[in-house]
Amino acid sequence: MPPGPFVGRAAALAELRSAVAGGARGEAAVVLVAGEPGMGKTRLVAELLADVGCPVIAGRADPQEGAPPLWPWLLALAGRPERAALTAIGAPLPRTSDPAAGTLLARAARTLAFDAVLDGLVASATGTGLVVVLEDVHWADESTLRLLAMAAGRPWLVLVVTYRSTEQGPALRSALTELRRLGCTRTIALRPWSLAEVTSLLPADIHRSWAAVLARAGAGNPLLVGSLMATLADTGRAAVPAPADGSWPLGVPDDLADGTAERLARLDPAARLAVEVASVTGPGCSPDHLLLLGDAELPPDYAAALSGLETAAAAGLLQAGAPPLFDPAHALLREAVYDRLPAARRLDWHARLAAAIEAGALPGEAVTHRLRSAVDAATRAAAVDACRAAAGTASAALAFDRAVELLDAALALPGLDAGTRAGLRLDAADAEFAAGLPDSAVRRCRAAATESGDPAVLVRAALAVRGICGPHNTDIIDLCDVALRALAPGDTAGRARVLAQRALAVSDTVGWEGVDAASALALRLAEESGSPGALADALRARQHAVSGPAGVTERVELAARMLDLTRRGGPPDADLWGRLWRVDAAFQRGALDVVDTELGHLAALADRLGWPLAAWHHRRLLAARHLTGGRFAEAEAEADRALAAARRTGDLSAIGVDGAFRSELLDLSGRHAEMLELAENARLLAGWMPIFWADMGPRMHAAGETDTAHHYLDRLRPVLDDLPPDGRWLTIVLRTGELAARLGDTDTVARCLARTTPFAADFIAGGSGSVRCDGSVSRVLGVLAAALGRDEEAERRLAEAVAMEDRVGALPYRVLSQVALARLLVGRPGDAERAAGLARSAADTARRLGMAPALAAADELLVAIRSAQRSAVPLTTREREVLARLADGRTNRQIAAELVVSERTVETHVANVLGKLGVANRAEAAVWASRNGHATA
Repeated sequence: MPPGPFVGRAAALAELRSAVAGGARGEAAVVLVAGEPGMGKTRLVAELLADVGCPVIAGRADPQEGAPPLWPWLLALAGRPERAALTAIGAPLPRTSDPAAGTLLARAARTLAFDAVLDGLVASATGTGLVVVLEDVHWADESTLRLLAMAAGRPWLVLVVTYRSTEQGPALRSALTELRRLGCTRTIALRPWSLAEVTSLLPADIHRSWAAVLARAGAGNPLLVGSLMATLADTGRAAVPAPADGSWPLGVPDDLADGTAERLARLDPAARLAVEVASVTGPGCSPDHLLLLGDAELPPDYAAALSGLETAAAAGLLQAGAPPLFDPAHALLREAVYDRLPAARRLDWHARLAAAIEAGALPGEAVTHRLRSAVDAATRAAAVDACRAAAGTASAALAFDRAVELLDAALALPGLDAGTRAGLRLDAADAEFAAGLPDSAVRRCRAAATESGDPAVLVRAALAVRGICGPHNTDIIDLCDVALRALAPGDTAGRARVLAQRALAVSDTVGWEGVDAASALALRLAEESGSPGALADALRARQHAVSGPAGVTERVELAARMLDLTRRGGPPDADLWGRLWRVDAAFQRGALDVVDTELGHLAALADRLGWPLAAWHHRRLLAARHLTGGRFAEAEAEADRALAAARRTGDLSAIGVDGAFRSELLDLSGRHAEMLELAENARLLAGWMPIFWADMGPRMHAAGETDTAHHYLDRLRPVLDDLPPDGRWLTIVLRTGELAARLGDTDTVARCLARTTPFAADFIAGGSGSVRCDGSVSRVLGVLAAALGRDEEAERRLAEAVAMEDRVGALPYRVLSQVALARLLVGRPGDAERAAGLARSAADTARRLGMAPALAAADELLVAIRSAQRSAVPLTTREREVLARLADGRTNRQIAAELVVSERTVETHVANVLGKLGVANRAEAAVWASRNGHATA
């Protein structure tokens, strides 16, 4: 049935045309067209495209299991150069020692490919606009929706997206939420036809009384109303009045099945076969499909097959695509036809289509047909193989949701042996872990371990989820224990990898006890095995075990071994981790020359590998190096570049790293309003972590948020004794001590001072993934000692800190140490000049660097020192007047004229001033005066 009159959608069409007009002017637009099945979404889009006035590309999602990732985009980009970037997704990437790192690399490759596609589309659309139509996205995979979200907001692109409002899965809901945040997004919700609208579309040969019956029986659904109208016209009753009671007398089609069957029955055999074959093939049905499956129903003639497809399209049951391809006219119609096919025919057709596709005789994916023709052991095995192959392709393209669907479809097949089921579960676990669903992945691993006692399966189940903190690590420990019991004594590589995994899981959940011994054993076994993969795993576990400040010497050795592993055929990311571990250790030791050397290596590594992950680490550490040297503008610029690189990796933890870095930069600069806003955002991500409480507590106090500072200290006190000795330990304890000193909690100050004193020669840096280097440990030790009244110890520590930070060029932290030491000395007899010198140096450097809070503190100290010094020298009023003019460079004659006294009197006053100040000449007196706040009245 050809399309009828276009009714009830004028406003929606006008909205679409307005968006297209904006696109032609270079604006970005997203139009979401929502409605129940059969509500006319596709017809609305067709009306728009009939007279759009600018280039158009269009694609449609497919509900079949075998639909490839990004299928709507691949259809839309057919024949365009941008398609090549999408088809390249999934190409082999360098091996990594960490699955999570490998996933980040793949995500980065996908993001770069998506950028290339969109850059190409925008370039081609400039000056004209481009309409991109994506239909039925309720069936779309996550990658399709991700590319859609990235396309939104691009100039010259008008995105028209249709979906069923009744079928919104989590991925679609998330994508819609993201799209609706954009100012360029508008939503069109299609409503049912009203009685007036149904009446307006009735042709002259249908009695008007049928309008109310059609509207009620079809519930205003355009597709169902149209089907009812076709049925009415075919019965010969259209011209007579409708029943007086308003009932539909011909039987309402059940899901369109009855009405569709009647329409099929009226077609010639070739057209009927075309509709039936298309219900099995889905979109892209061609004459070749009919010739393969037609047998006796169709002459072996291409022209006859094409004619059958064209006739079905003319009847409204198919729609023409790119010649010679045809698609079912509507998903509901396709379902109705498919469900009425005899089961034996469906099985036969699916099996023949799968064989033809696998042989290369027909295009497409075989997996759907293999699944729907699996009836015995052989066909089920073929279906499993097809699902695994398609899932591998989907995972390589980062369509992990599609991969899991395929593997679950294989698991649903009856009669699979335990080994096959366990392997499928672990394949799905790998996909879910890569998709960021560790809890679900662990559940699958447990099921696989329960299903199979094969040691290889158990080891794989134990290792599938790695490198992520969380309660699931309790299950990981159990899986590791099961695998260790099953492993053969001679499998040292497997045992090393499982022990390394267990050590990391234990450190996250049970505690630190035993982690040192377990990681050491894993490393020894890995060395014995000679396996580069096992050695890489063991080195990572060992590095984590000694990531606290006491392990710095061993971490340097581990870094060297990881770098050596790269040269001996290990995974290429071993070079990256070795460099990062060296930087962490060098920051702790204050060896900034080593940091600079390794940053050069990291820059070369990032360029050579092209990994956004490597670029992120290089940029963030370069930002930390700039911050340590007081180059705030450069630090912020590099932090921006690091965050841009991090977004390409898809690693959300980078946001927390960026926030921790910027909080220090903003605090040192005195940009407290920005810091508070950043802290609120960071609280949502890391507000449950002791490192967050400790790092933000002193900052909250400095910004005037005293209640929040107290709250954080209250949360830190009970956990201090149980903190794991990892890379965060030193920062947490020192910052907790600083916070306690500010809030007058001397007991906590004493605890923190005792714990951190052994590391007085170090600098404050993380032992595993340094975010920044916060100057010397001695500076904080001095502050804590001063808070306890241990002034001699405080002076010694702060003096050490000034010297250490001066030696390495950590200028912002030297300023903080100088201010703290000057504050300690300012009230001491005989130390005023030393305190003033420290405060002046701090003020000069703080002014040059842009450290507003430190500058204010130094100036405040100088004012106090000058006031004390002025009151300590017994000058008369006239002598002070003379001294003020000496400071301004006046001669005796000028001073005499201003004070209306004789020059001899001025000479006498100058001599008295020099004597009382204990200086040798007028110049020294002038310096004393300028330092102590004397100015001309």
